[in-house]
Amino acid sequence: MARTQKRHEAGQFKAHVRKGDEVVVIAGRSLGQRGRVISVDPQRERAVVEGVNLVVKHQRPQGQQGAARQQGGRVEKPAPIHVSNLMVVDPETNQPTRVAHKLVDGKWVRVAKRSGAALDRTE
Repeated sequence: MARTQKRHEAGQFKAHVRKGDEVVVIAGRSLGQRGRVISVDPQRERAVVEGVNLVVKHQRPQGQQGAARQQGGRVEKPAPIHVSNLMVVDPETNQPTRVAHKLVDGKWVRVAKRSGAALDRTE
């Protein structure tokens, strides 16, 4: 699988999705599927979402002979997907929404455009 080039230097691009967000895919092969964000790579503008954009990796058996040997075969794993193809799910309406930023108690918080509900945990 070819690796995408870095489009941004570290700290220049900030994605609208974060690790742990529930998102829905709005374009591509996995259109309409939902899942939780496992990781985000802001330099390549991509995110890995569990159960979405699955690819088959052919894996060789690894390890020593005996009990600690990892089995080989075809393994399905999620591949990175571009963040522009993802929309955050509104926690109140359970529908895809755009993300806005609002100043709450001196801190910038992500909020859902659809309902105004906060997307970030406030501790």
